[in-house]
Amino acid sequence: MSMRLIASSASRRVLSPATRFTPSRTFGATAARQAGKEDALHKEGRSEEIEHHKQDSLKKVKEGTAEWKDALASNSESIVKADRGELDASSETIEKLQKESEKILKSQK
Repeated sequence: MSMRLIASSASRRVLSPATRFTPSRTFGATAARQAGKEDALHKEGRSEEIEHHKQDSLKKVKEGTAEWKDALASNSESIVKADRGELDASSETIEKLQKESEKILKSQK
């Protein structure tokens, strides 16, 4: 068969109702991305807090004094930053974290 004959027969082919309405892609949805810690997503006033930190961050970028904000980072981003040693690890900070951990453990018992 020549290519012309194949092309013309393919263009005249009638699709069955089943193939006419078969979607070419499956339906998919993505979740809305939310900023900040996963454990604080449903806290009241969280959107205002995030907006405040964003505006402060933008202002500091324009001034040239930008810094990383833990309040805007996710839990995993904070953990990576801590693992790399890029966070304040003074003895005061460590003591504060230890006290918070003790408090959480006592409240869970």
